[in-house]
Amino acid sequence: MHRRSYLAAGLLVSLVVASALLAAQARRSNPVTAEHMREHFSRAYEVESAVIRGDLEAVKAPAEWLASHDASKELDKASASQVSTFREAAQRAADAKSIPAAAAATASMLAACGDCHRAAGVVPAPAIAPEKRIGGTVGHMLQHERAVELMADALIIPSPALWAKGASALREAPLRSNQLPKDPKLTREISAAEDRVHVLADQAANAQEEQARITMYSQIIATCAQCHGLHGRIWGPGLTPPKTPIP
Repeated sequence: MHRRSYLAAGLLVSLVVASALLAAQARRSNPVTAEHMREHFSRAYEVESAVIRGDLEAVKAPAEWLASHDASKELDKASASQVSTFREAAQRAADAKSIPAAAAATASMLAACGDCHRAAGVVPAPAIAPEKRIGGTVGHMLQHERAVELMADALIIPSPALWAKGASALREAPLRSNQLPKDPKLTREISAAEDRVHVLADQAANAQEEQARITMYSQIIATCAQCHGLHGRIWGPGLTPPKTPIP
């Protein structure tokens, strides 16, 4: 099982995406705002990654930073309301007592980024990493991860086209029983979580309104966390992910 490999790959993709987003923002802002955006994206992806791993404790530190860091003076007045909404969502993530609650707060936080970009008239252009086809469980999980990050980017930009692309990628056929980890105590639960992700992907593909997309995204990452938590030291909270550098 190479869970560490695809976690590291996901962090690299997140950094590439974040850097591209920040470059678009920097063209319209001063260096102080650009630096603020860099750290915000880095911390937001730390929150999202922790939720997906099912690591509630790891959500707290980056979420608390996001909730307490007042950036309204660095952004246009048009964005002040969205900044407030973002901070409130981050505080809910920091205070969450369950992964579903943290997932819901994280989805709202990412959508607030998109609302802020829309209010400020900024349209970030993330560089989408090329898809790599790798067989087996690791390859399938990498496909899941790429799809989920496309949906996250869709909330952040915001972008209906990226949302549709991410949902479509997540709708691919689920893992077969012979591809699952050889642990009879977990196979049924893993299969159920895997099936639920694909059911949610079908529903996400039909989600047209922002609130519906927020709800679907939160349910998807909470289900990812549920599956990862079944074998925490291999897939989930027992992992110590590499520290995400600030680009």
